[in-house]
Amino acid sequence: MTEIRVEQDVLSDNDRAAAANRERFRAAGVYVMNLMAGPGAGKTTLLEKTAAALAGRARVGVIVGDIQTSRDADRIARHGVQTYQINTGGGCHLDARMLAPALDAFDLAALDVLIVENVGNLVCPAEF
Repeated sequence: MTEIRVEQDVLSDNDRAAAANRERFRAAGVYVMNLMAGPGAGKTTLLEKTAAALAGRARVGVIVGDIQTSRDADRIARHGVQTYQINTGGGCHLDARMLAPALDAFDLAALDVLIVENVGNLVCPAEF
């Protein structure tokens, strides 16, 4: 019997995309955070309050991940914050590859803070 070993990190494509995203953030000078919690934990309410508290003090953008709706993005946008909706169509989290096209919707250099409201889920691992 011959054993063939194939060793490649299954997340290597995501890792490369994440490195490219981080470089874009660094070059633009924007602080980015990924907000994760289960459904109903208060992520959107926290972002609404943050938007109100930072109004006139910081330029904020939000990428909102959701399985199907745009309700959270609509709520946040009402506070004058530029938002971008990503619907996963059943996927339980946003990964770096999903974020890359969304970043093109923002002038990153014109933002101080970019917040990713990740899909509210209790199943997916937080490693992403």
